[in-house]
Amino acid sequence: MKTFSWQTPEYIHAPKTSDWYWTVGIITGALVITSMIFGNFLFAIVLAIGVFSLTLFTLRKPNTLKVEITDKGIRVDKMLYPFNSLDAFGIDTENPQGARLFLKSKKVVMPLVTIPLAGQSSEDLQVFLAEHLREDTFDQGALHTILERLGF
Repeated sequence: MKTFSWQTPEYIHAPKTSDWYWTVGIITGALVITSMIFGNFLFAIVLAIGVFSLTLFTLRKPNTLKVEITDKGIRVDKMLYPFNSLDAFGIDTENPQGARLFLKSKKVVMPLVTIPLAGQSSEDLQVFLAEHLREDTFDQGALHTILERLGF
């Protein structure tokens, strides 16, 4: 029985400068004022709370996750993804932030799980996972790409 295990940060943490926070604050303030001018107070409140929450999240350091892949499934910390609950997998080695493993779940609520590989051999992992799941290519979408480039 072959197993893979490694530790990886929960997400890639990009330190922010004070200029980044000022820019986010100015843009958010302009959008809030604009929505208030147009009489959309609920959107202004939701926008301000949302950006405030995201900004607080950027200050948080990522937790270290323990990842284990066995014949039973994929365990990320305390969460087990059995192979029968997954539809497909993909490995992205082209990402400048490091290789990532994508898991497509059969569940509607959590359709795509992303796990940083953190130095794992993607070739060995790909061969092992191909025995249990079908391989596919994944695109995280334009919104995720934009947020990644903005530093979120």
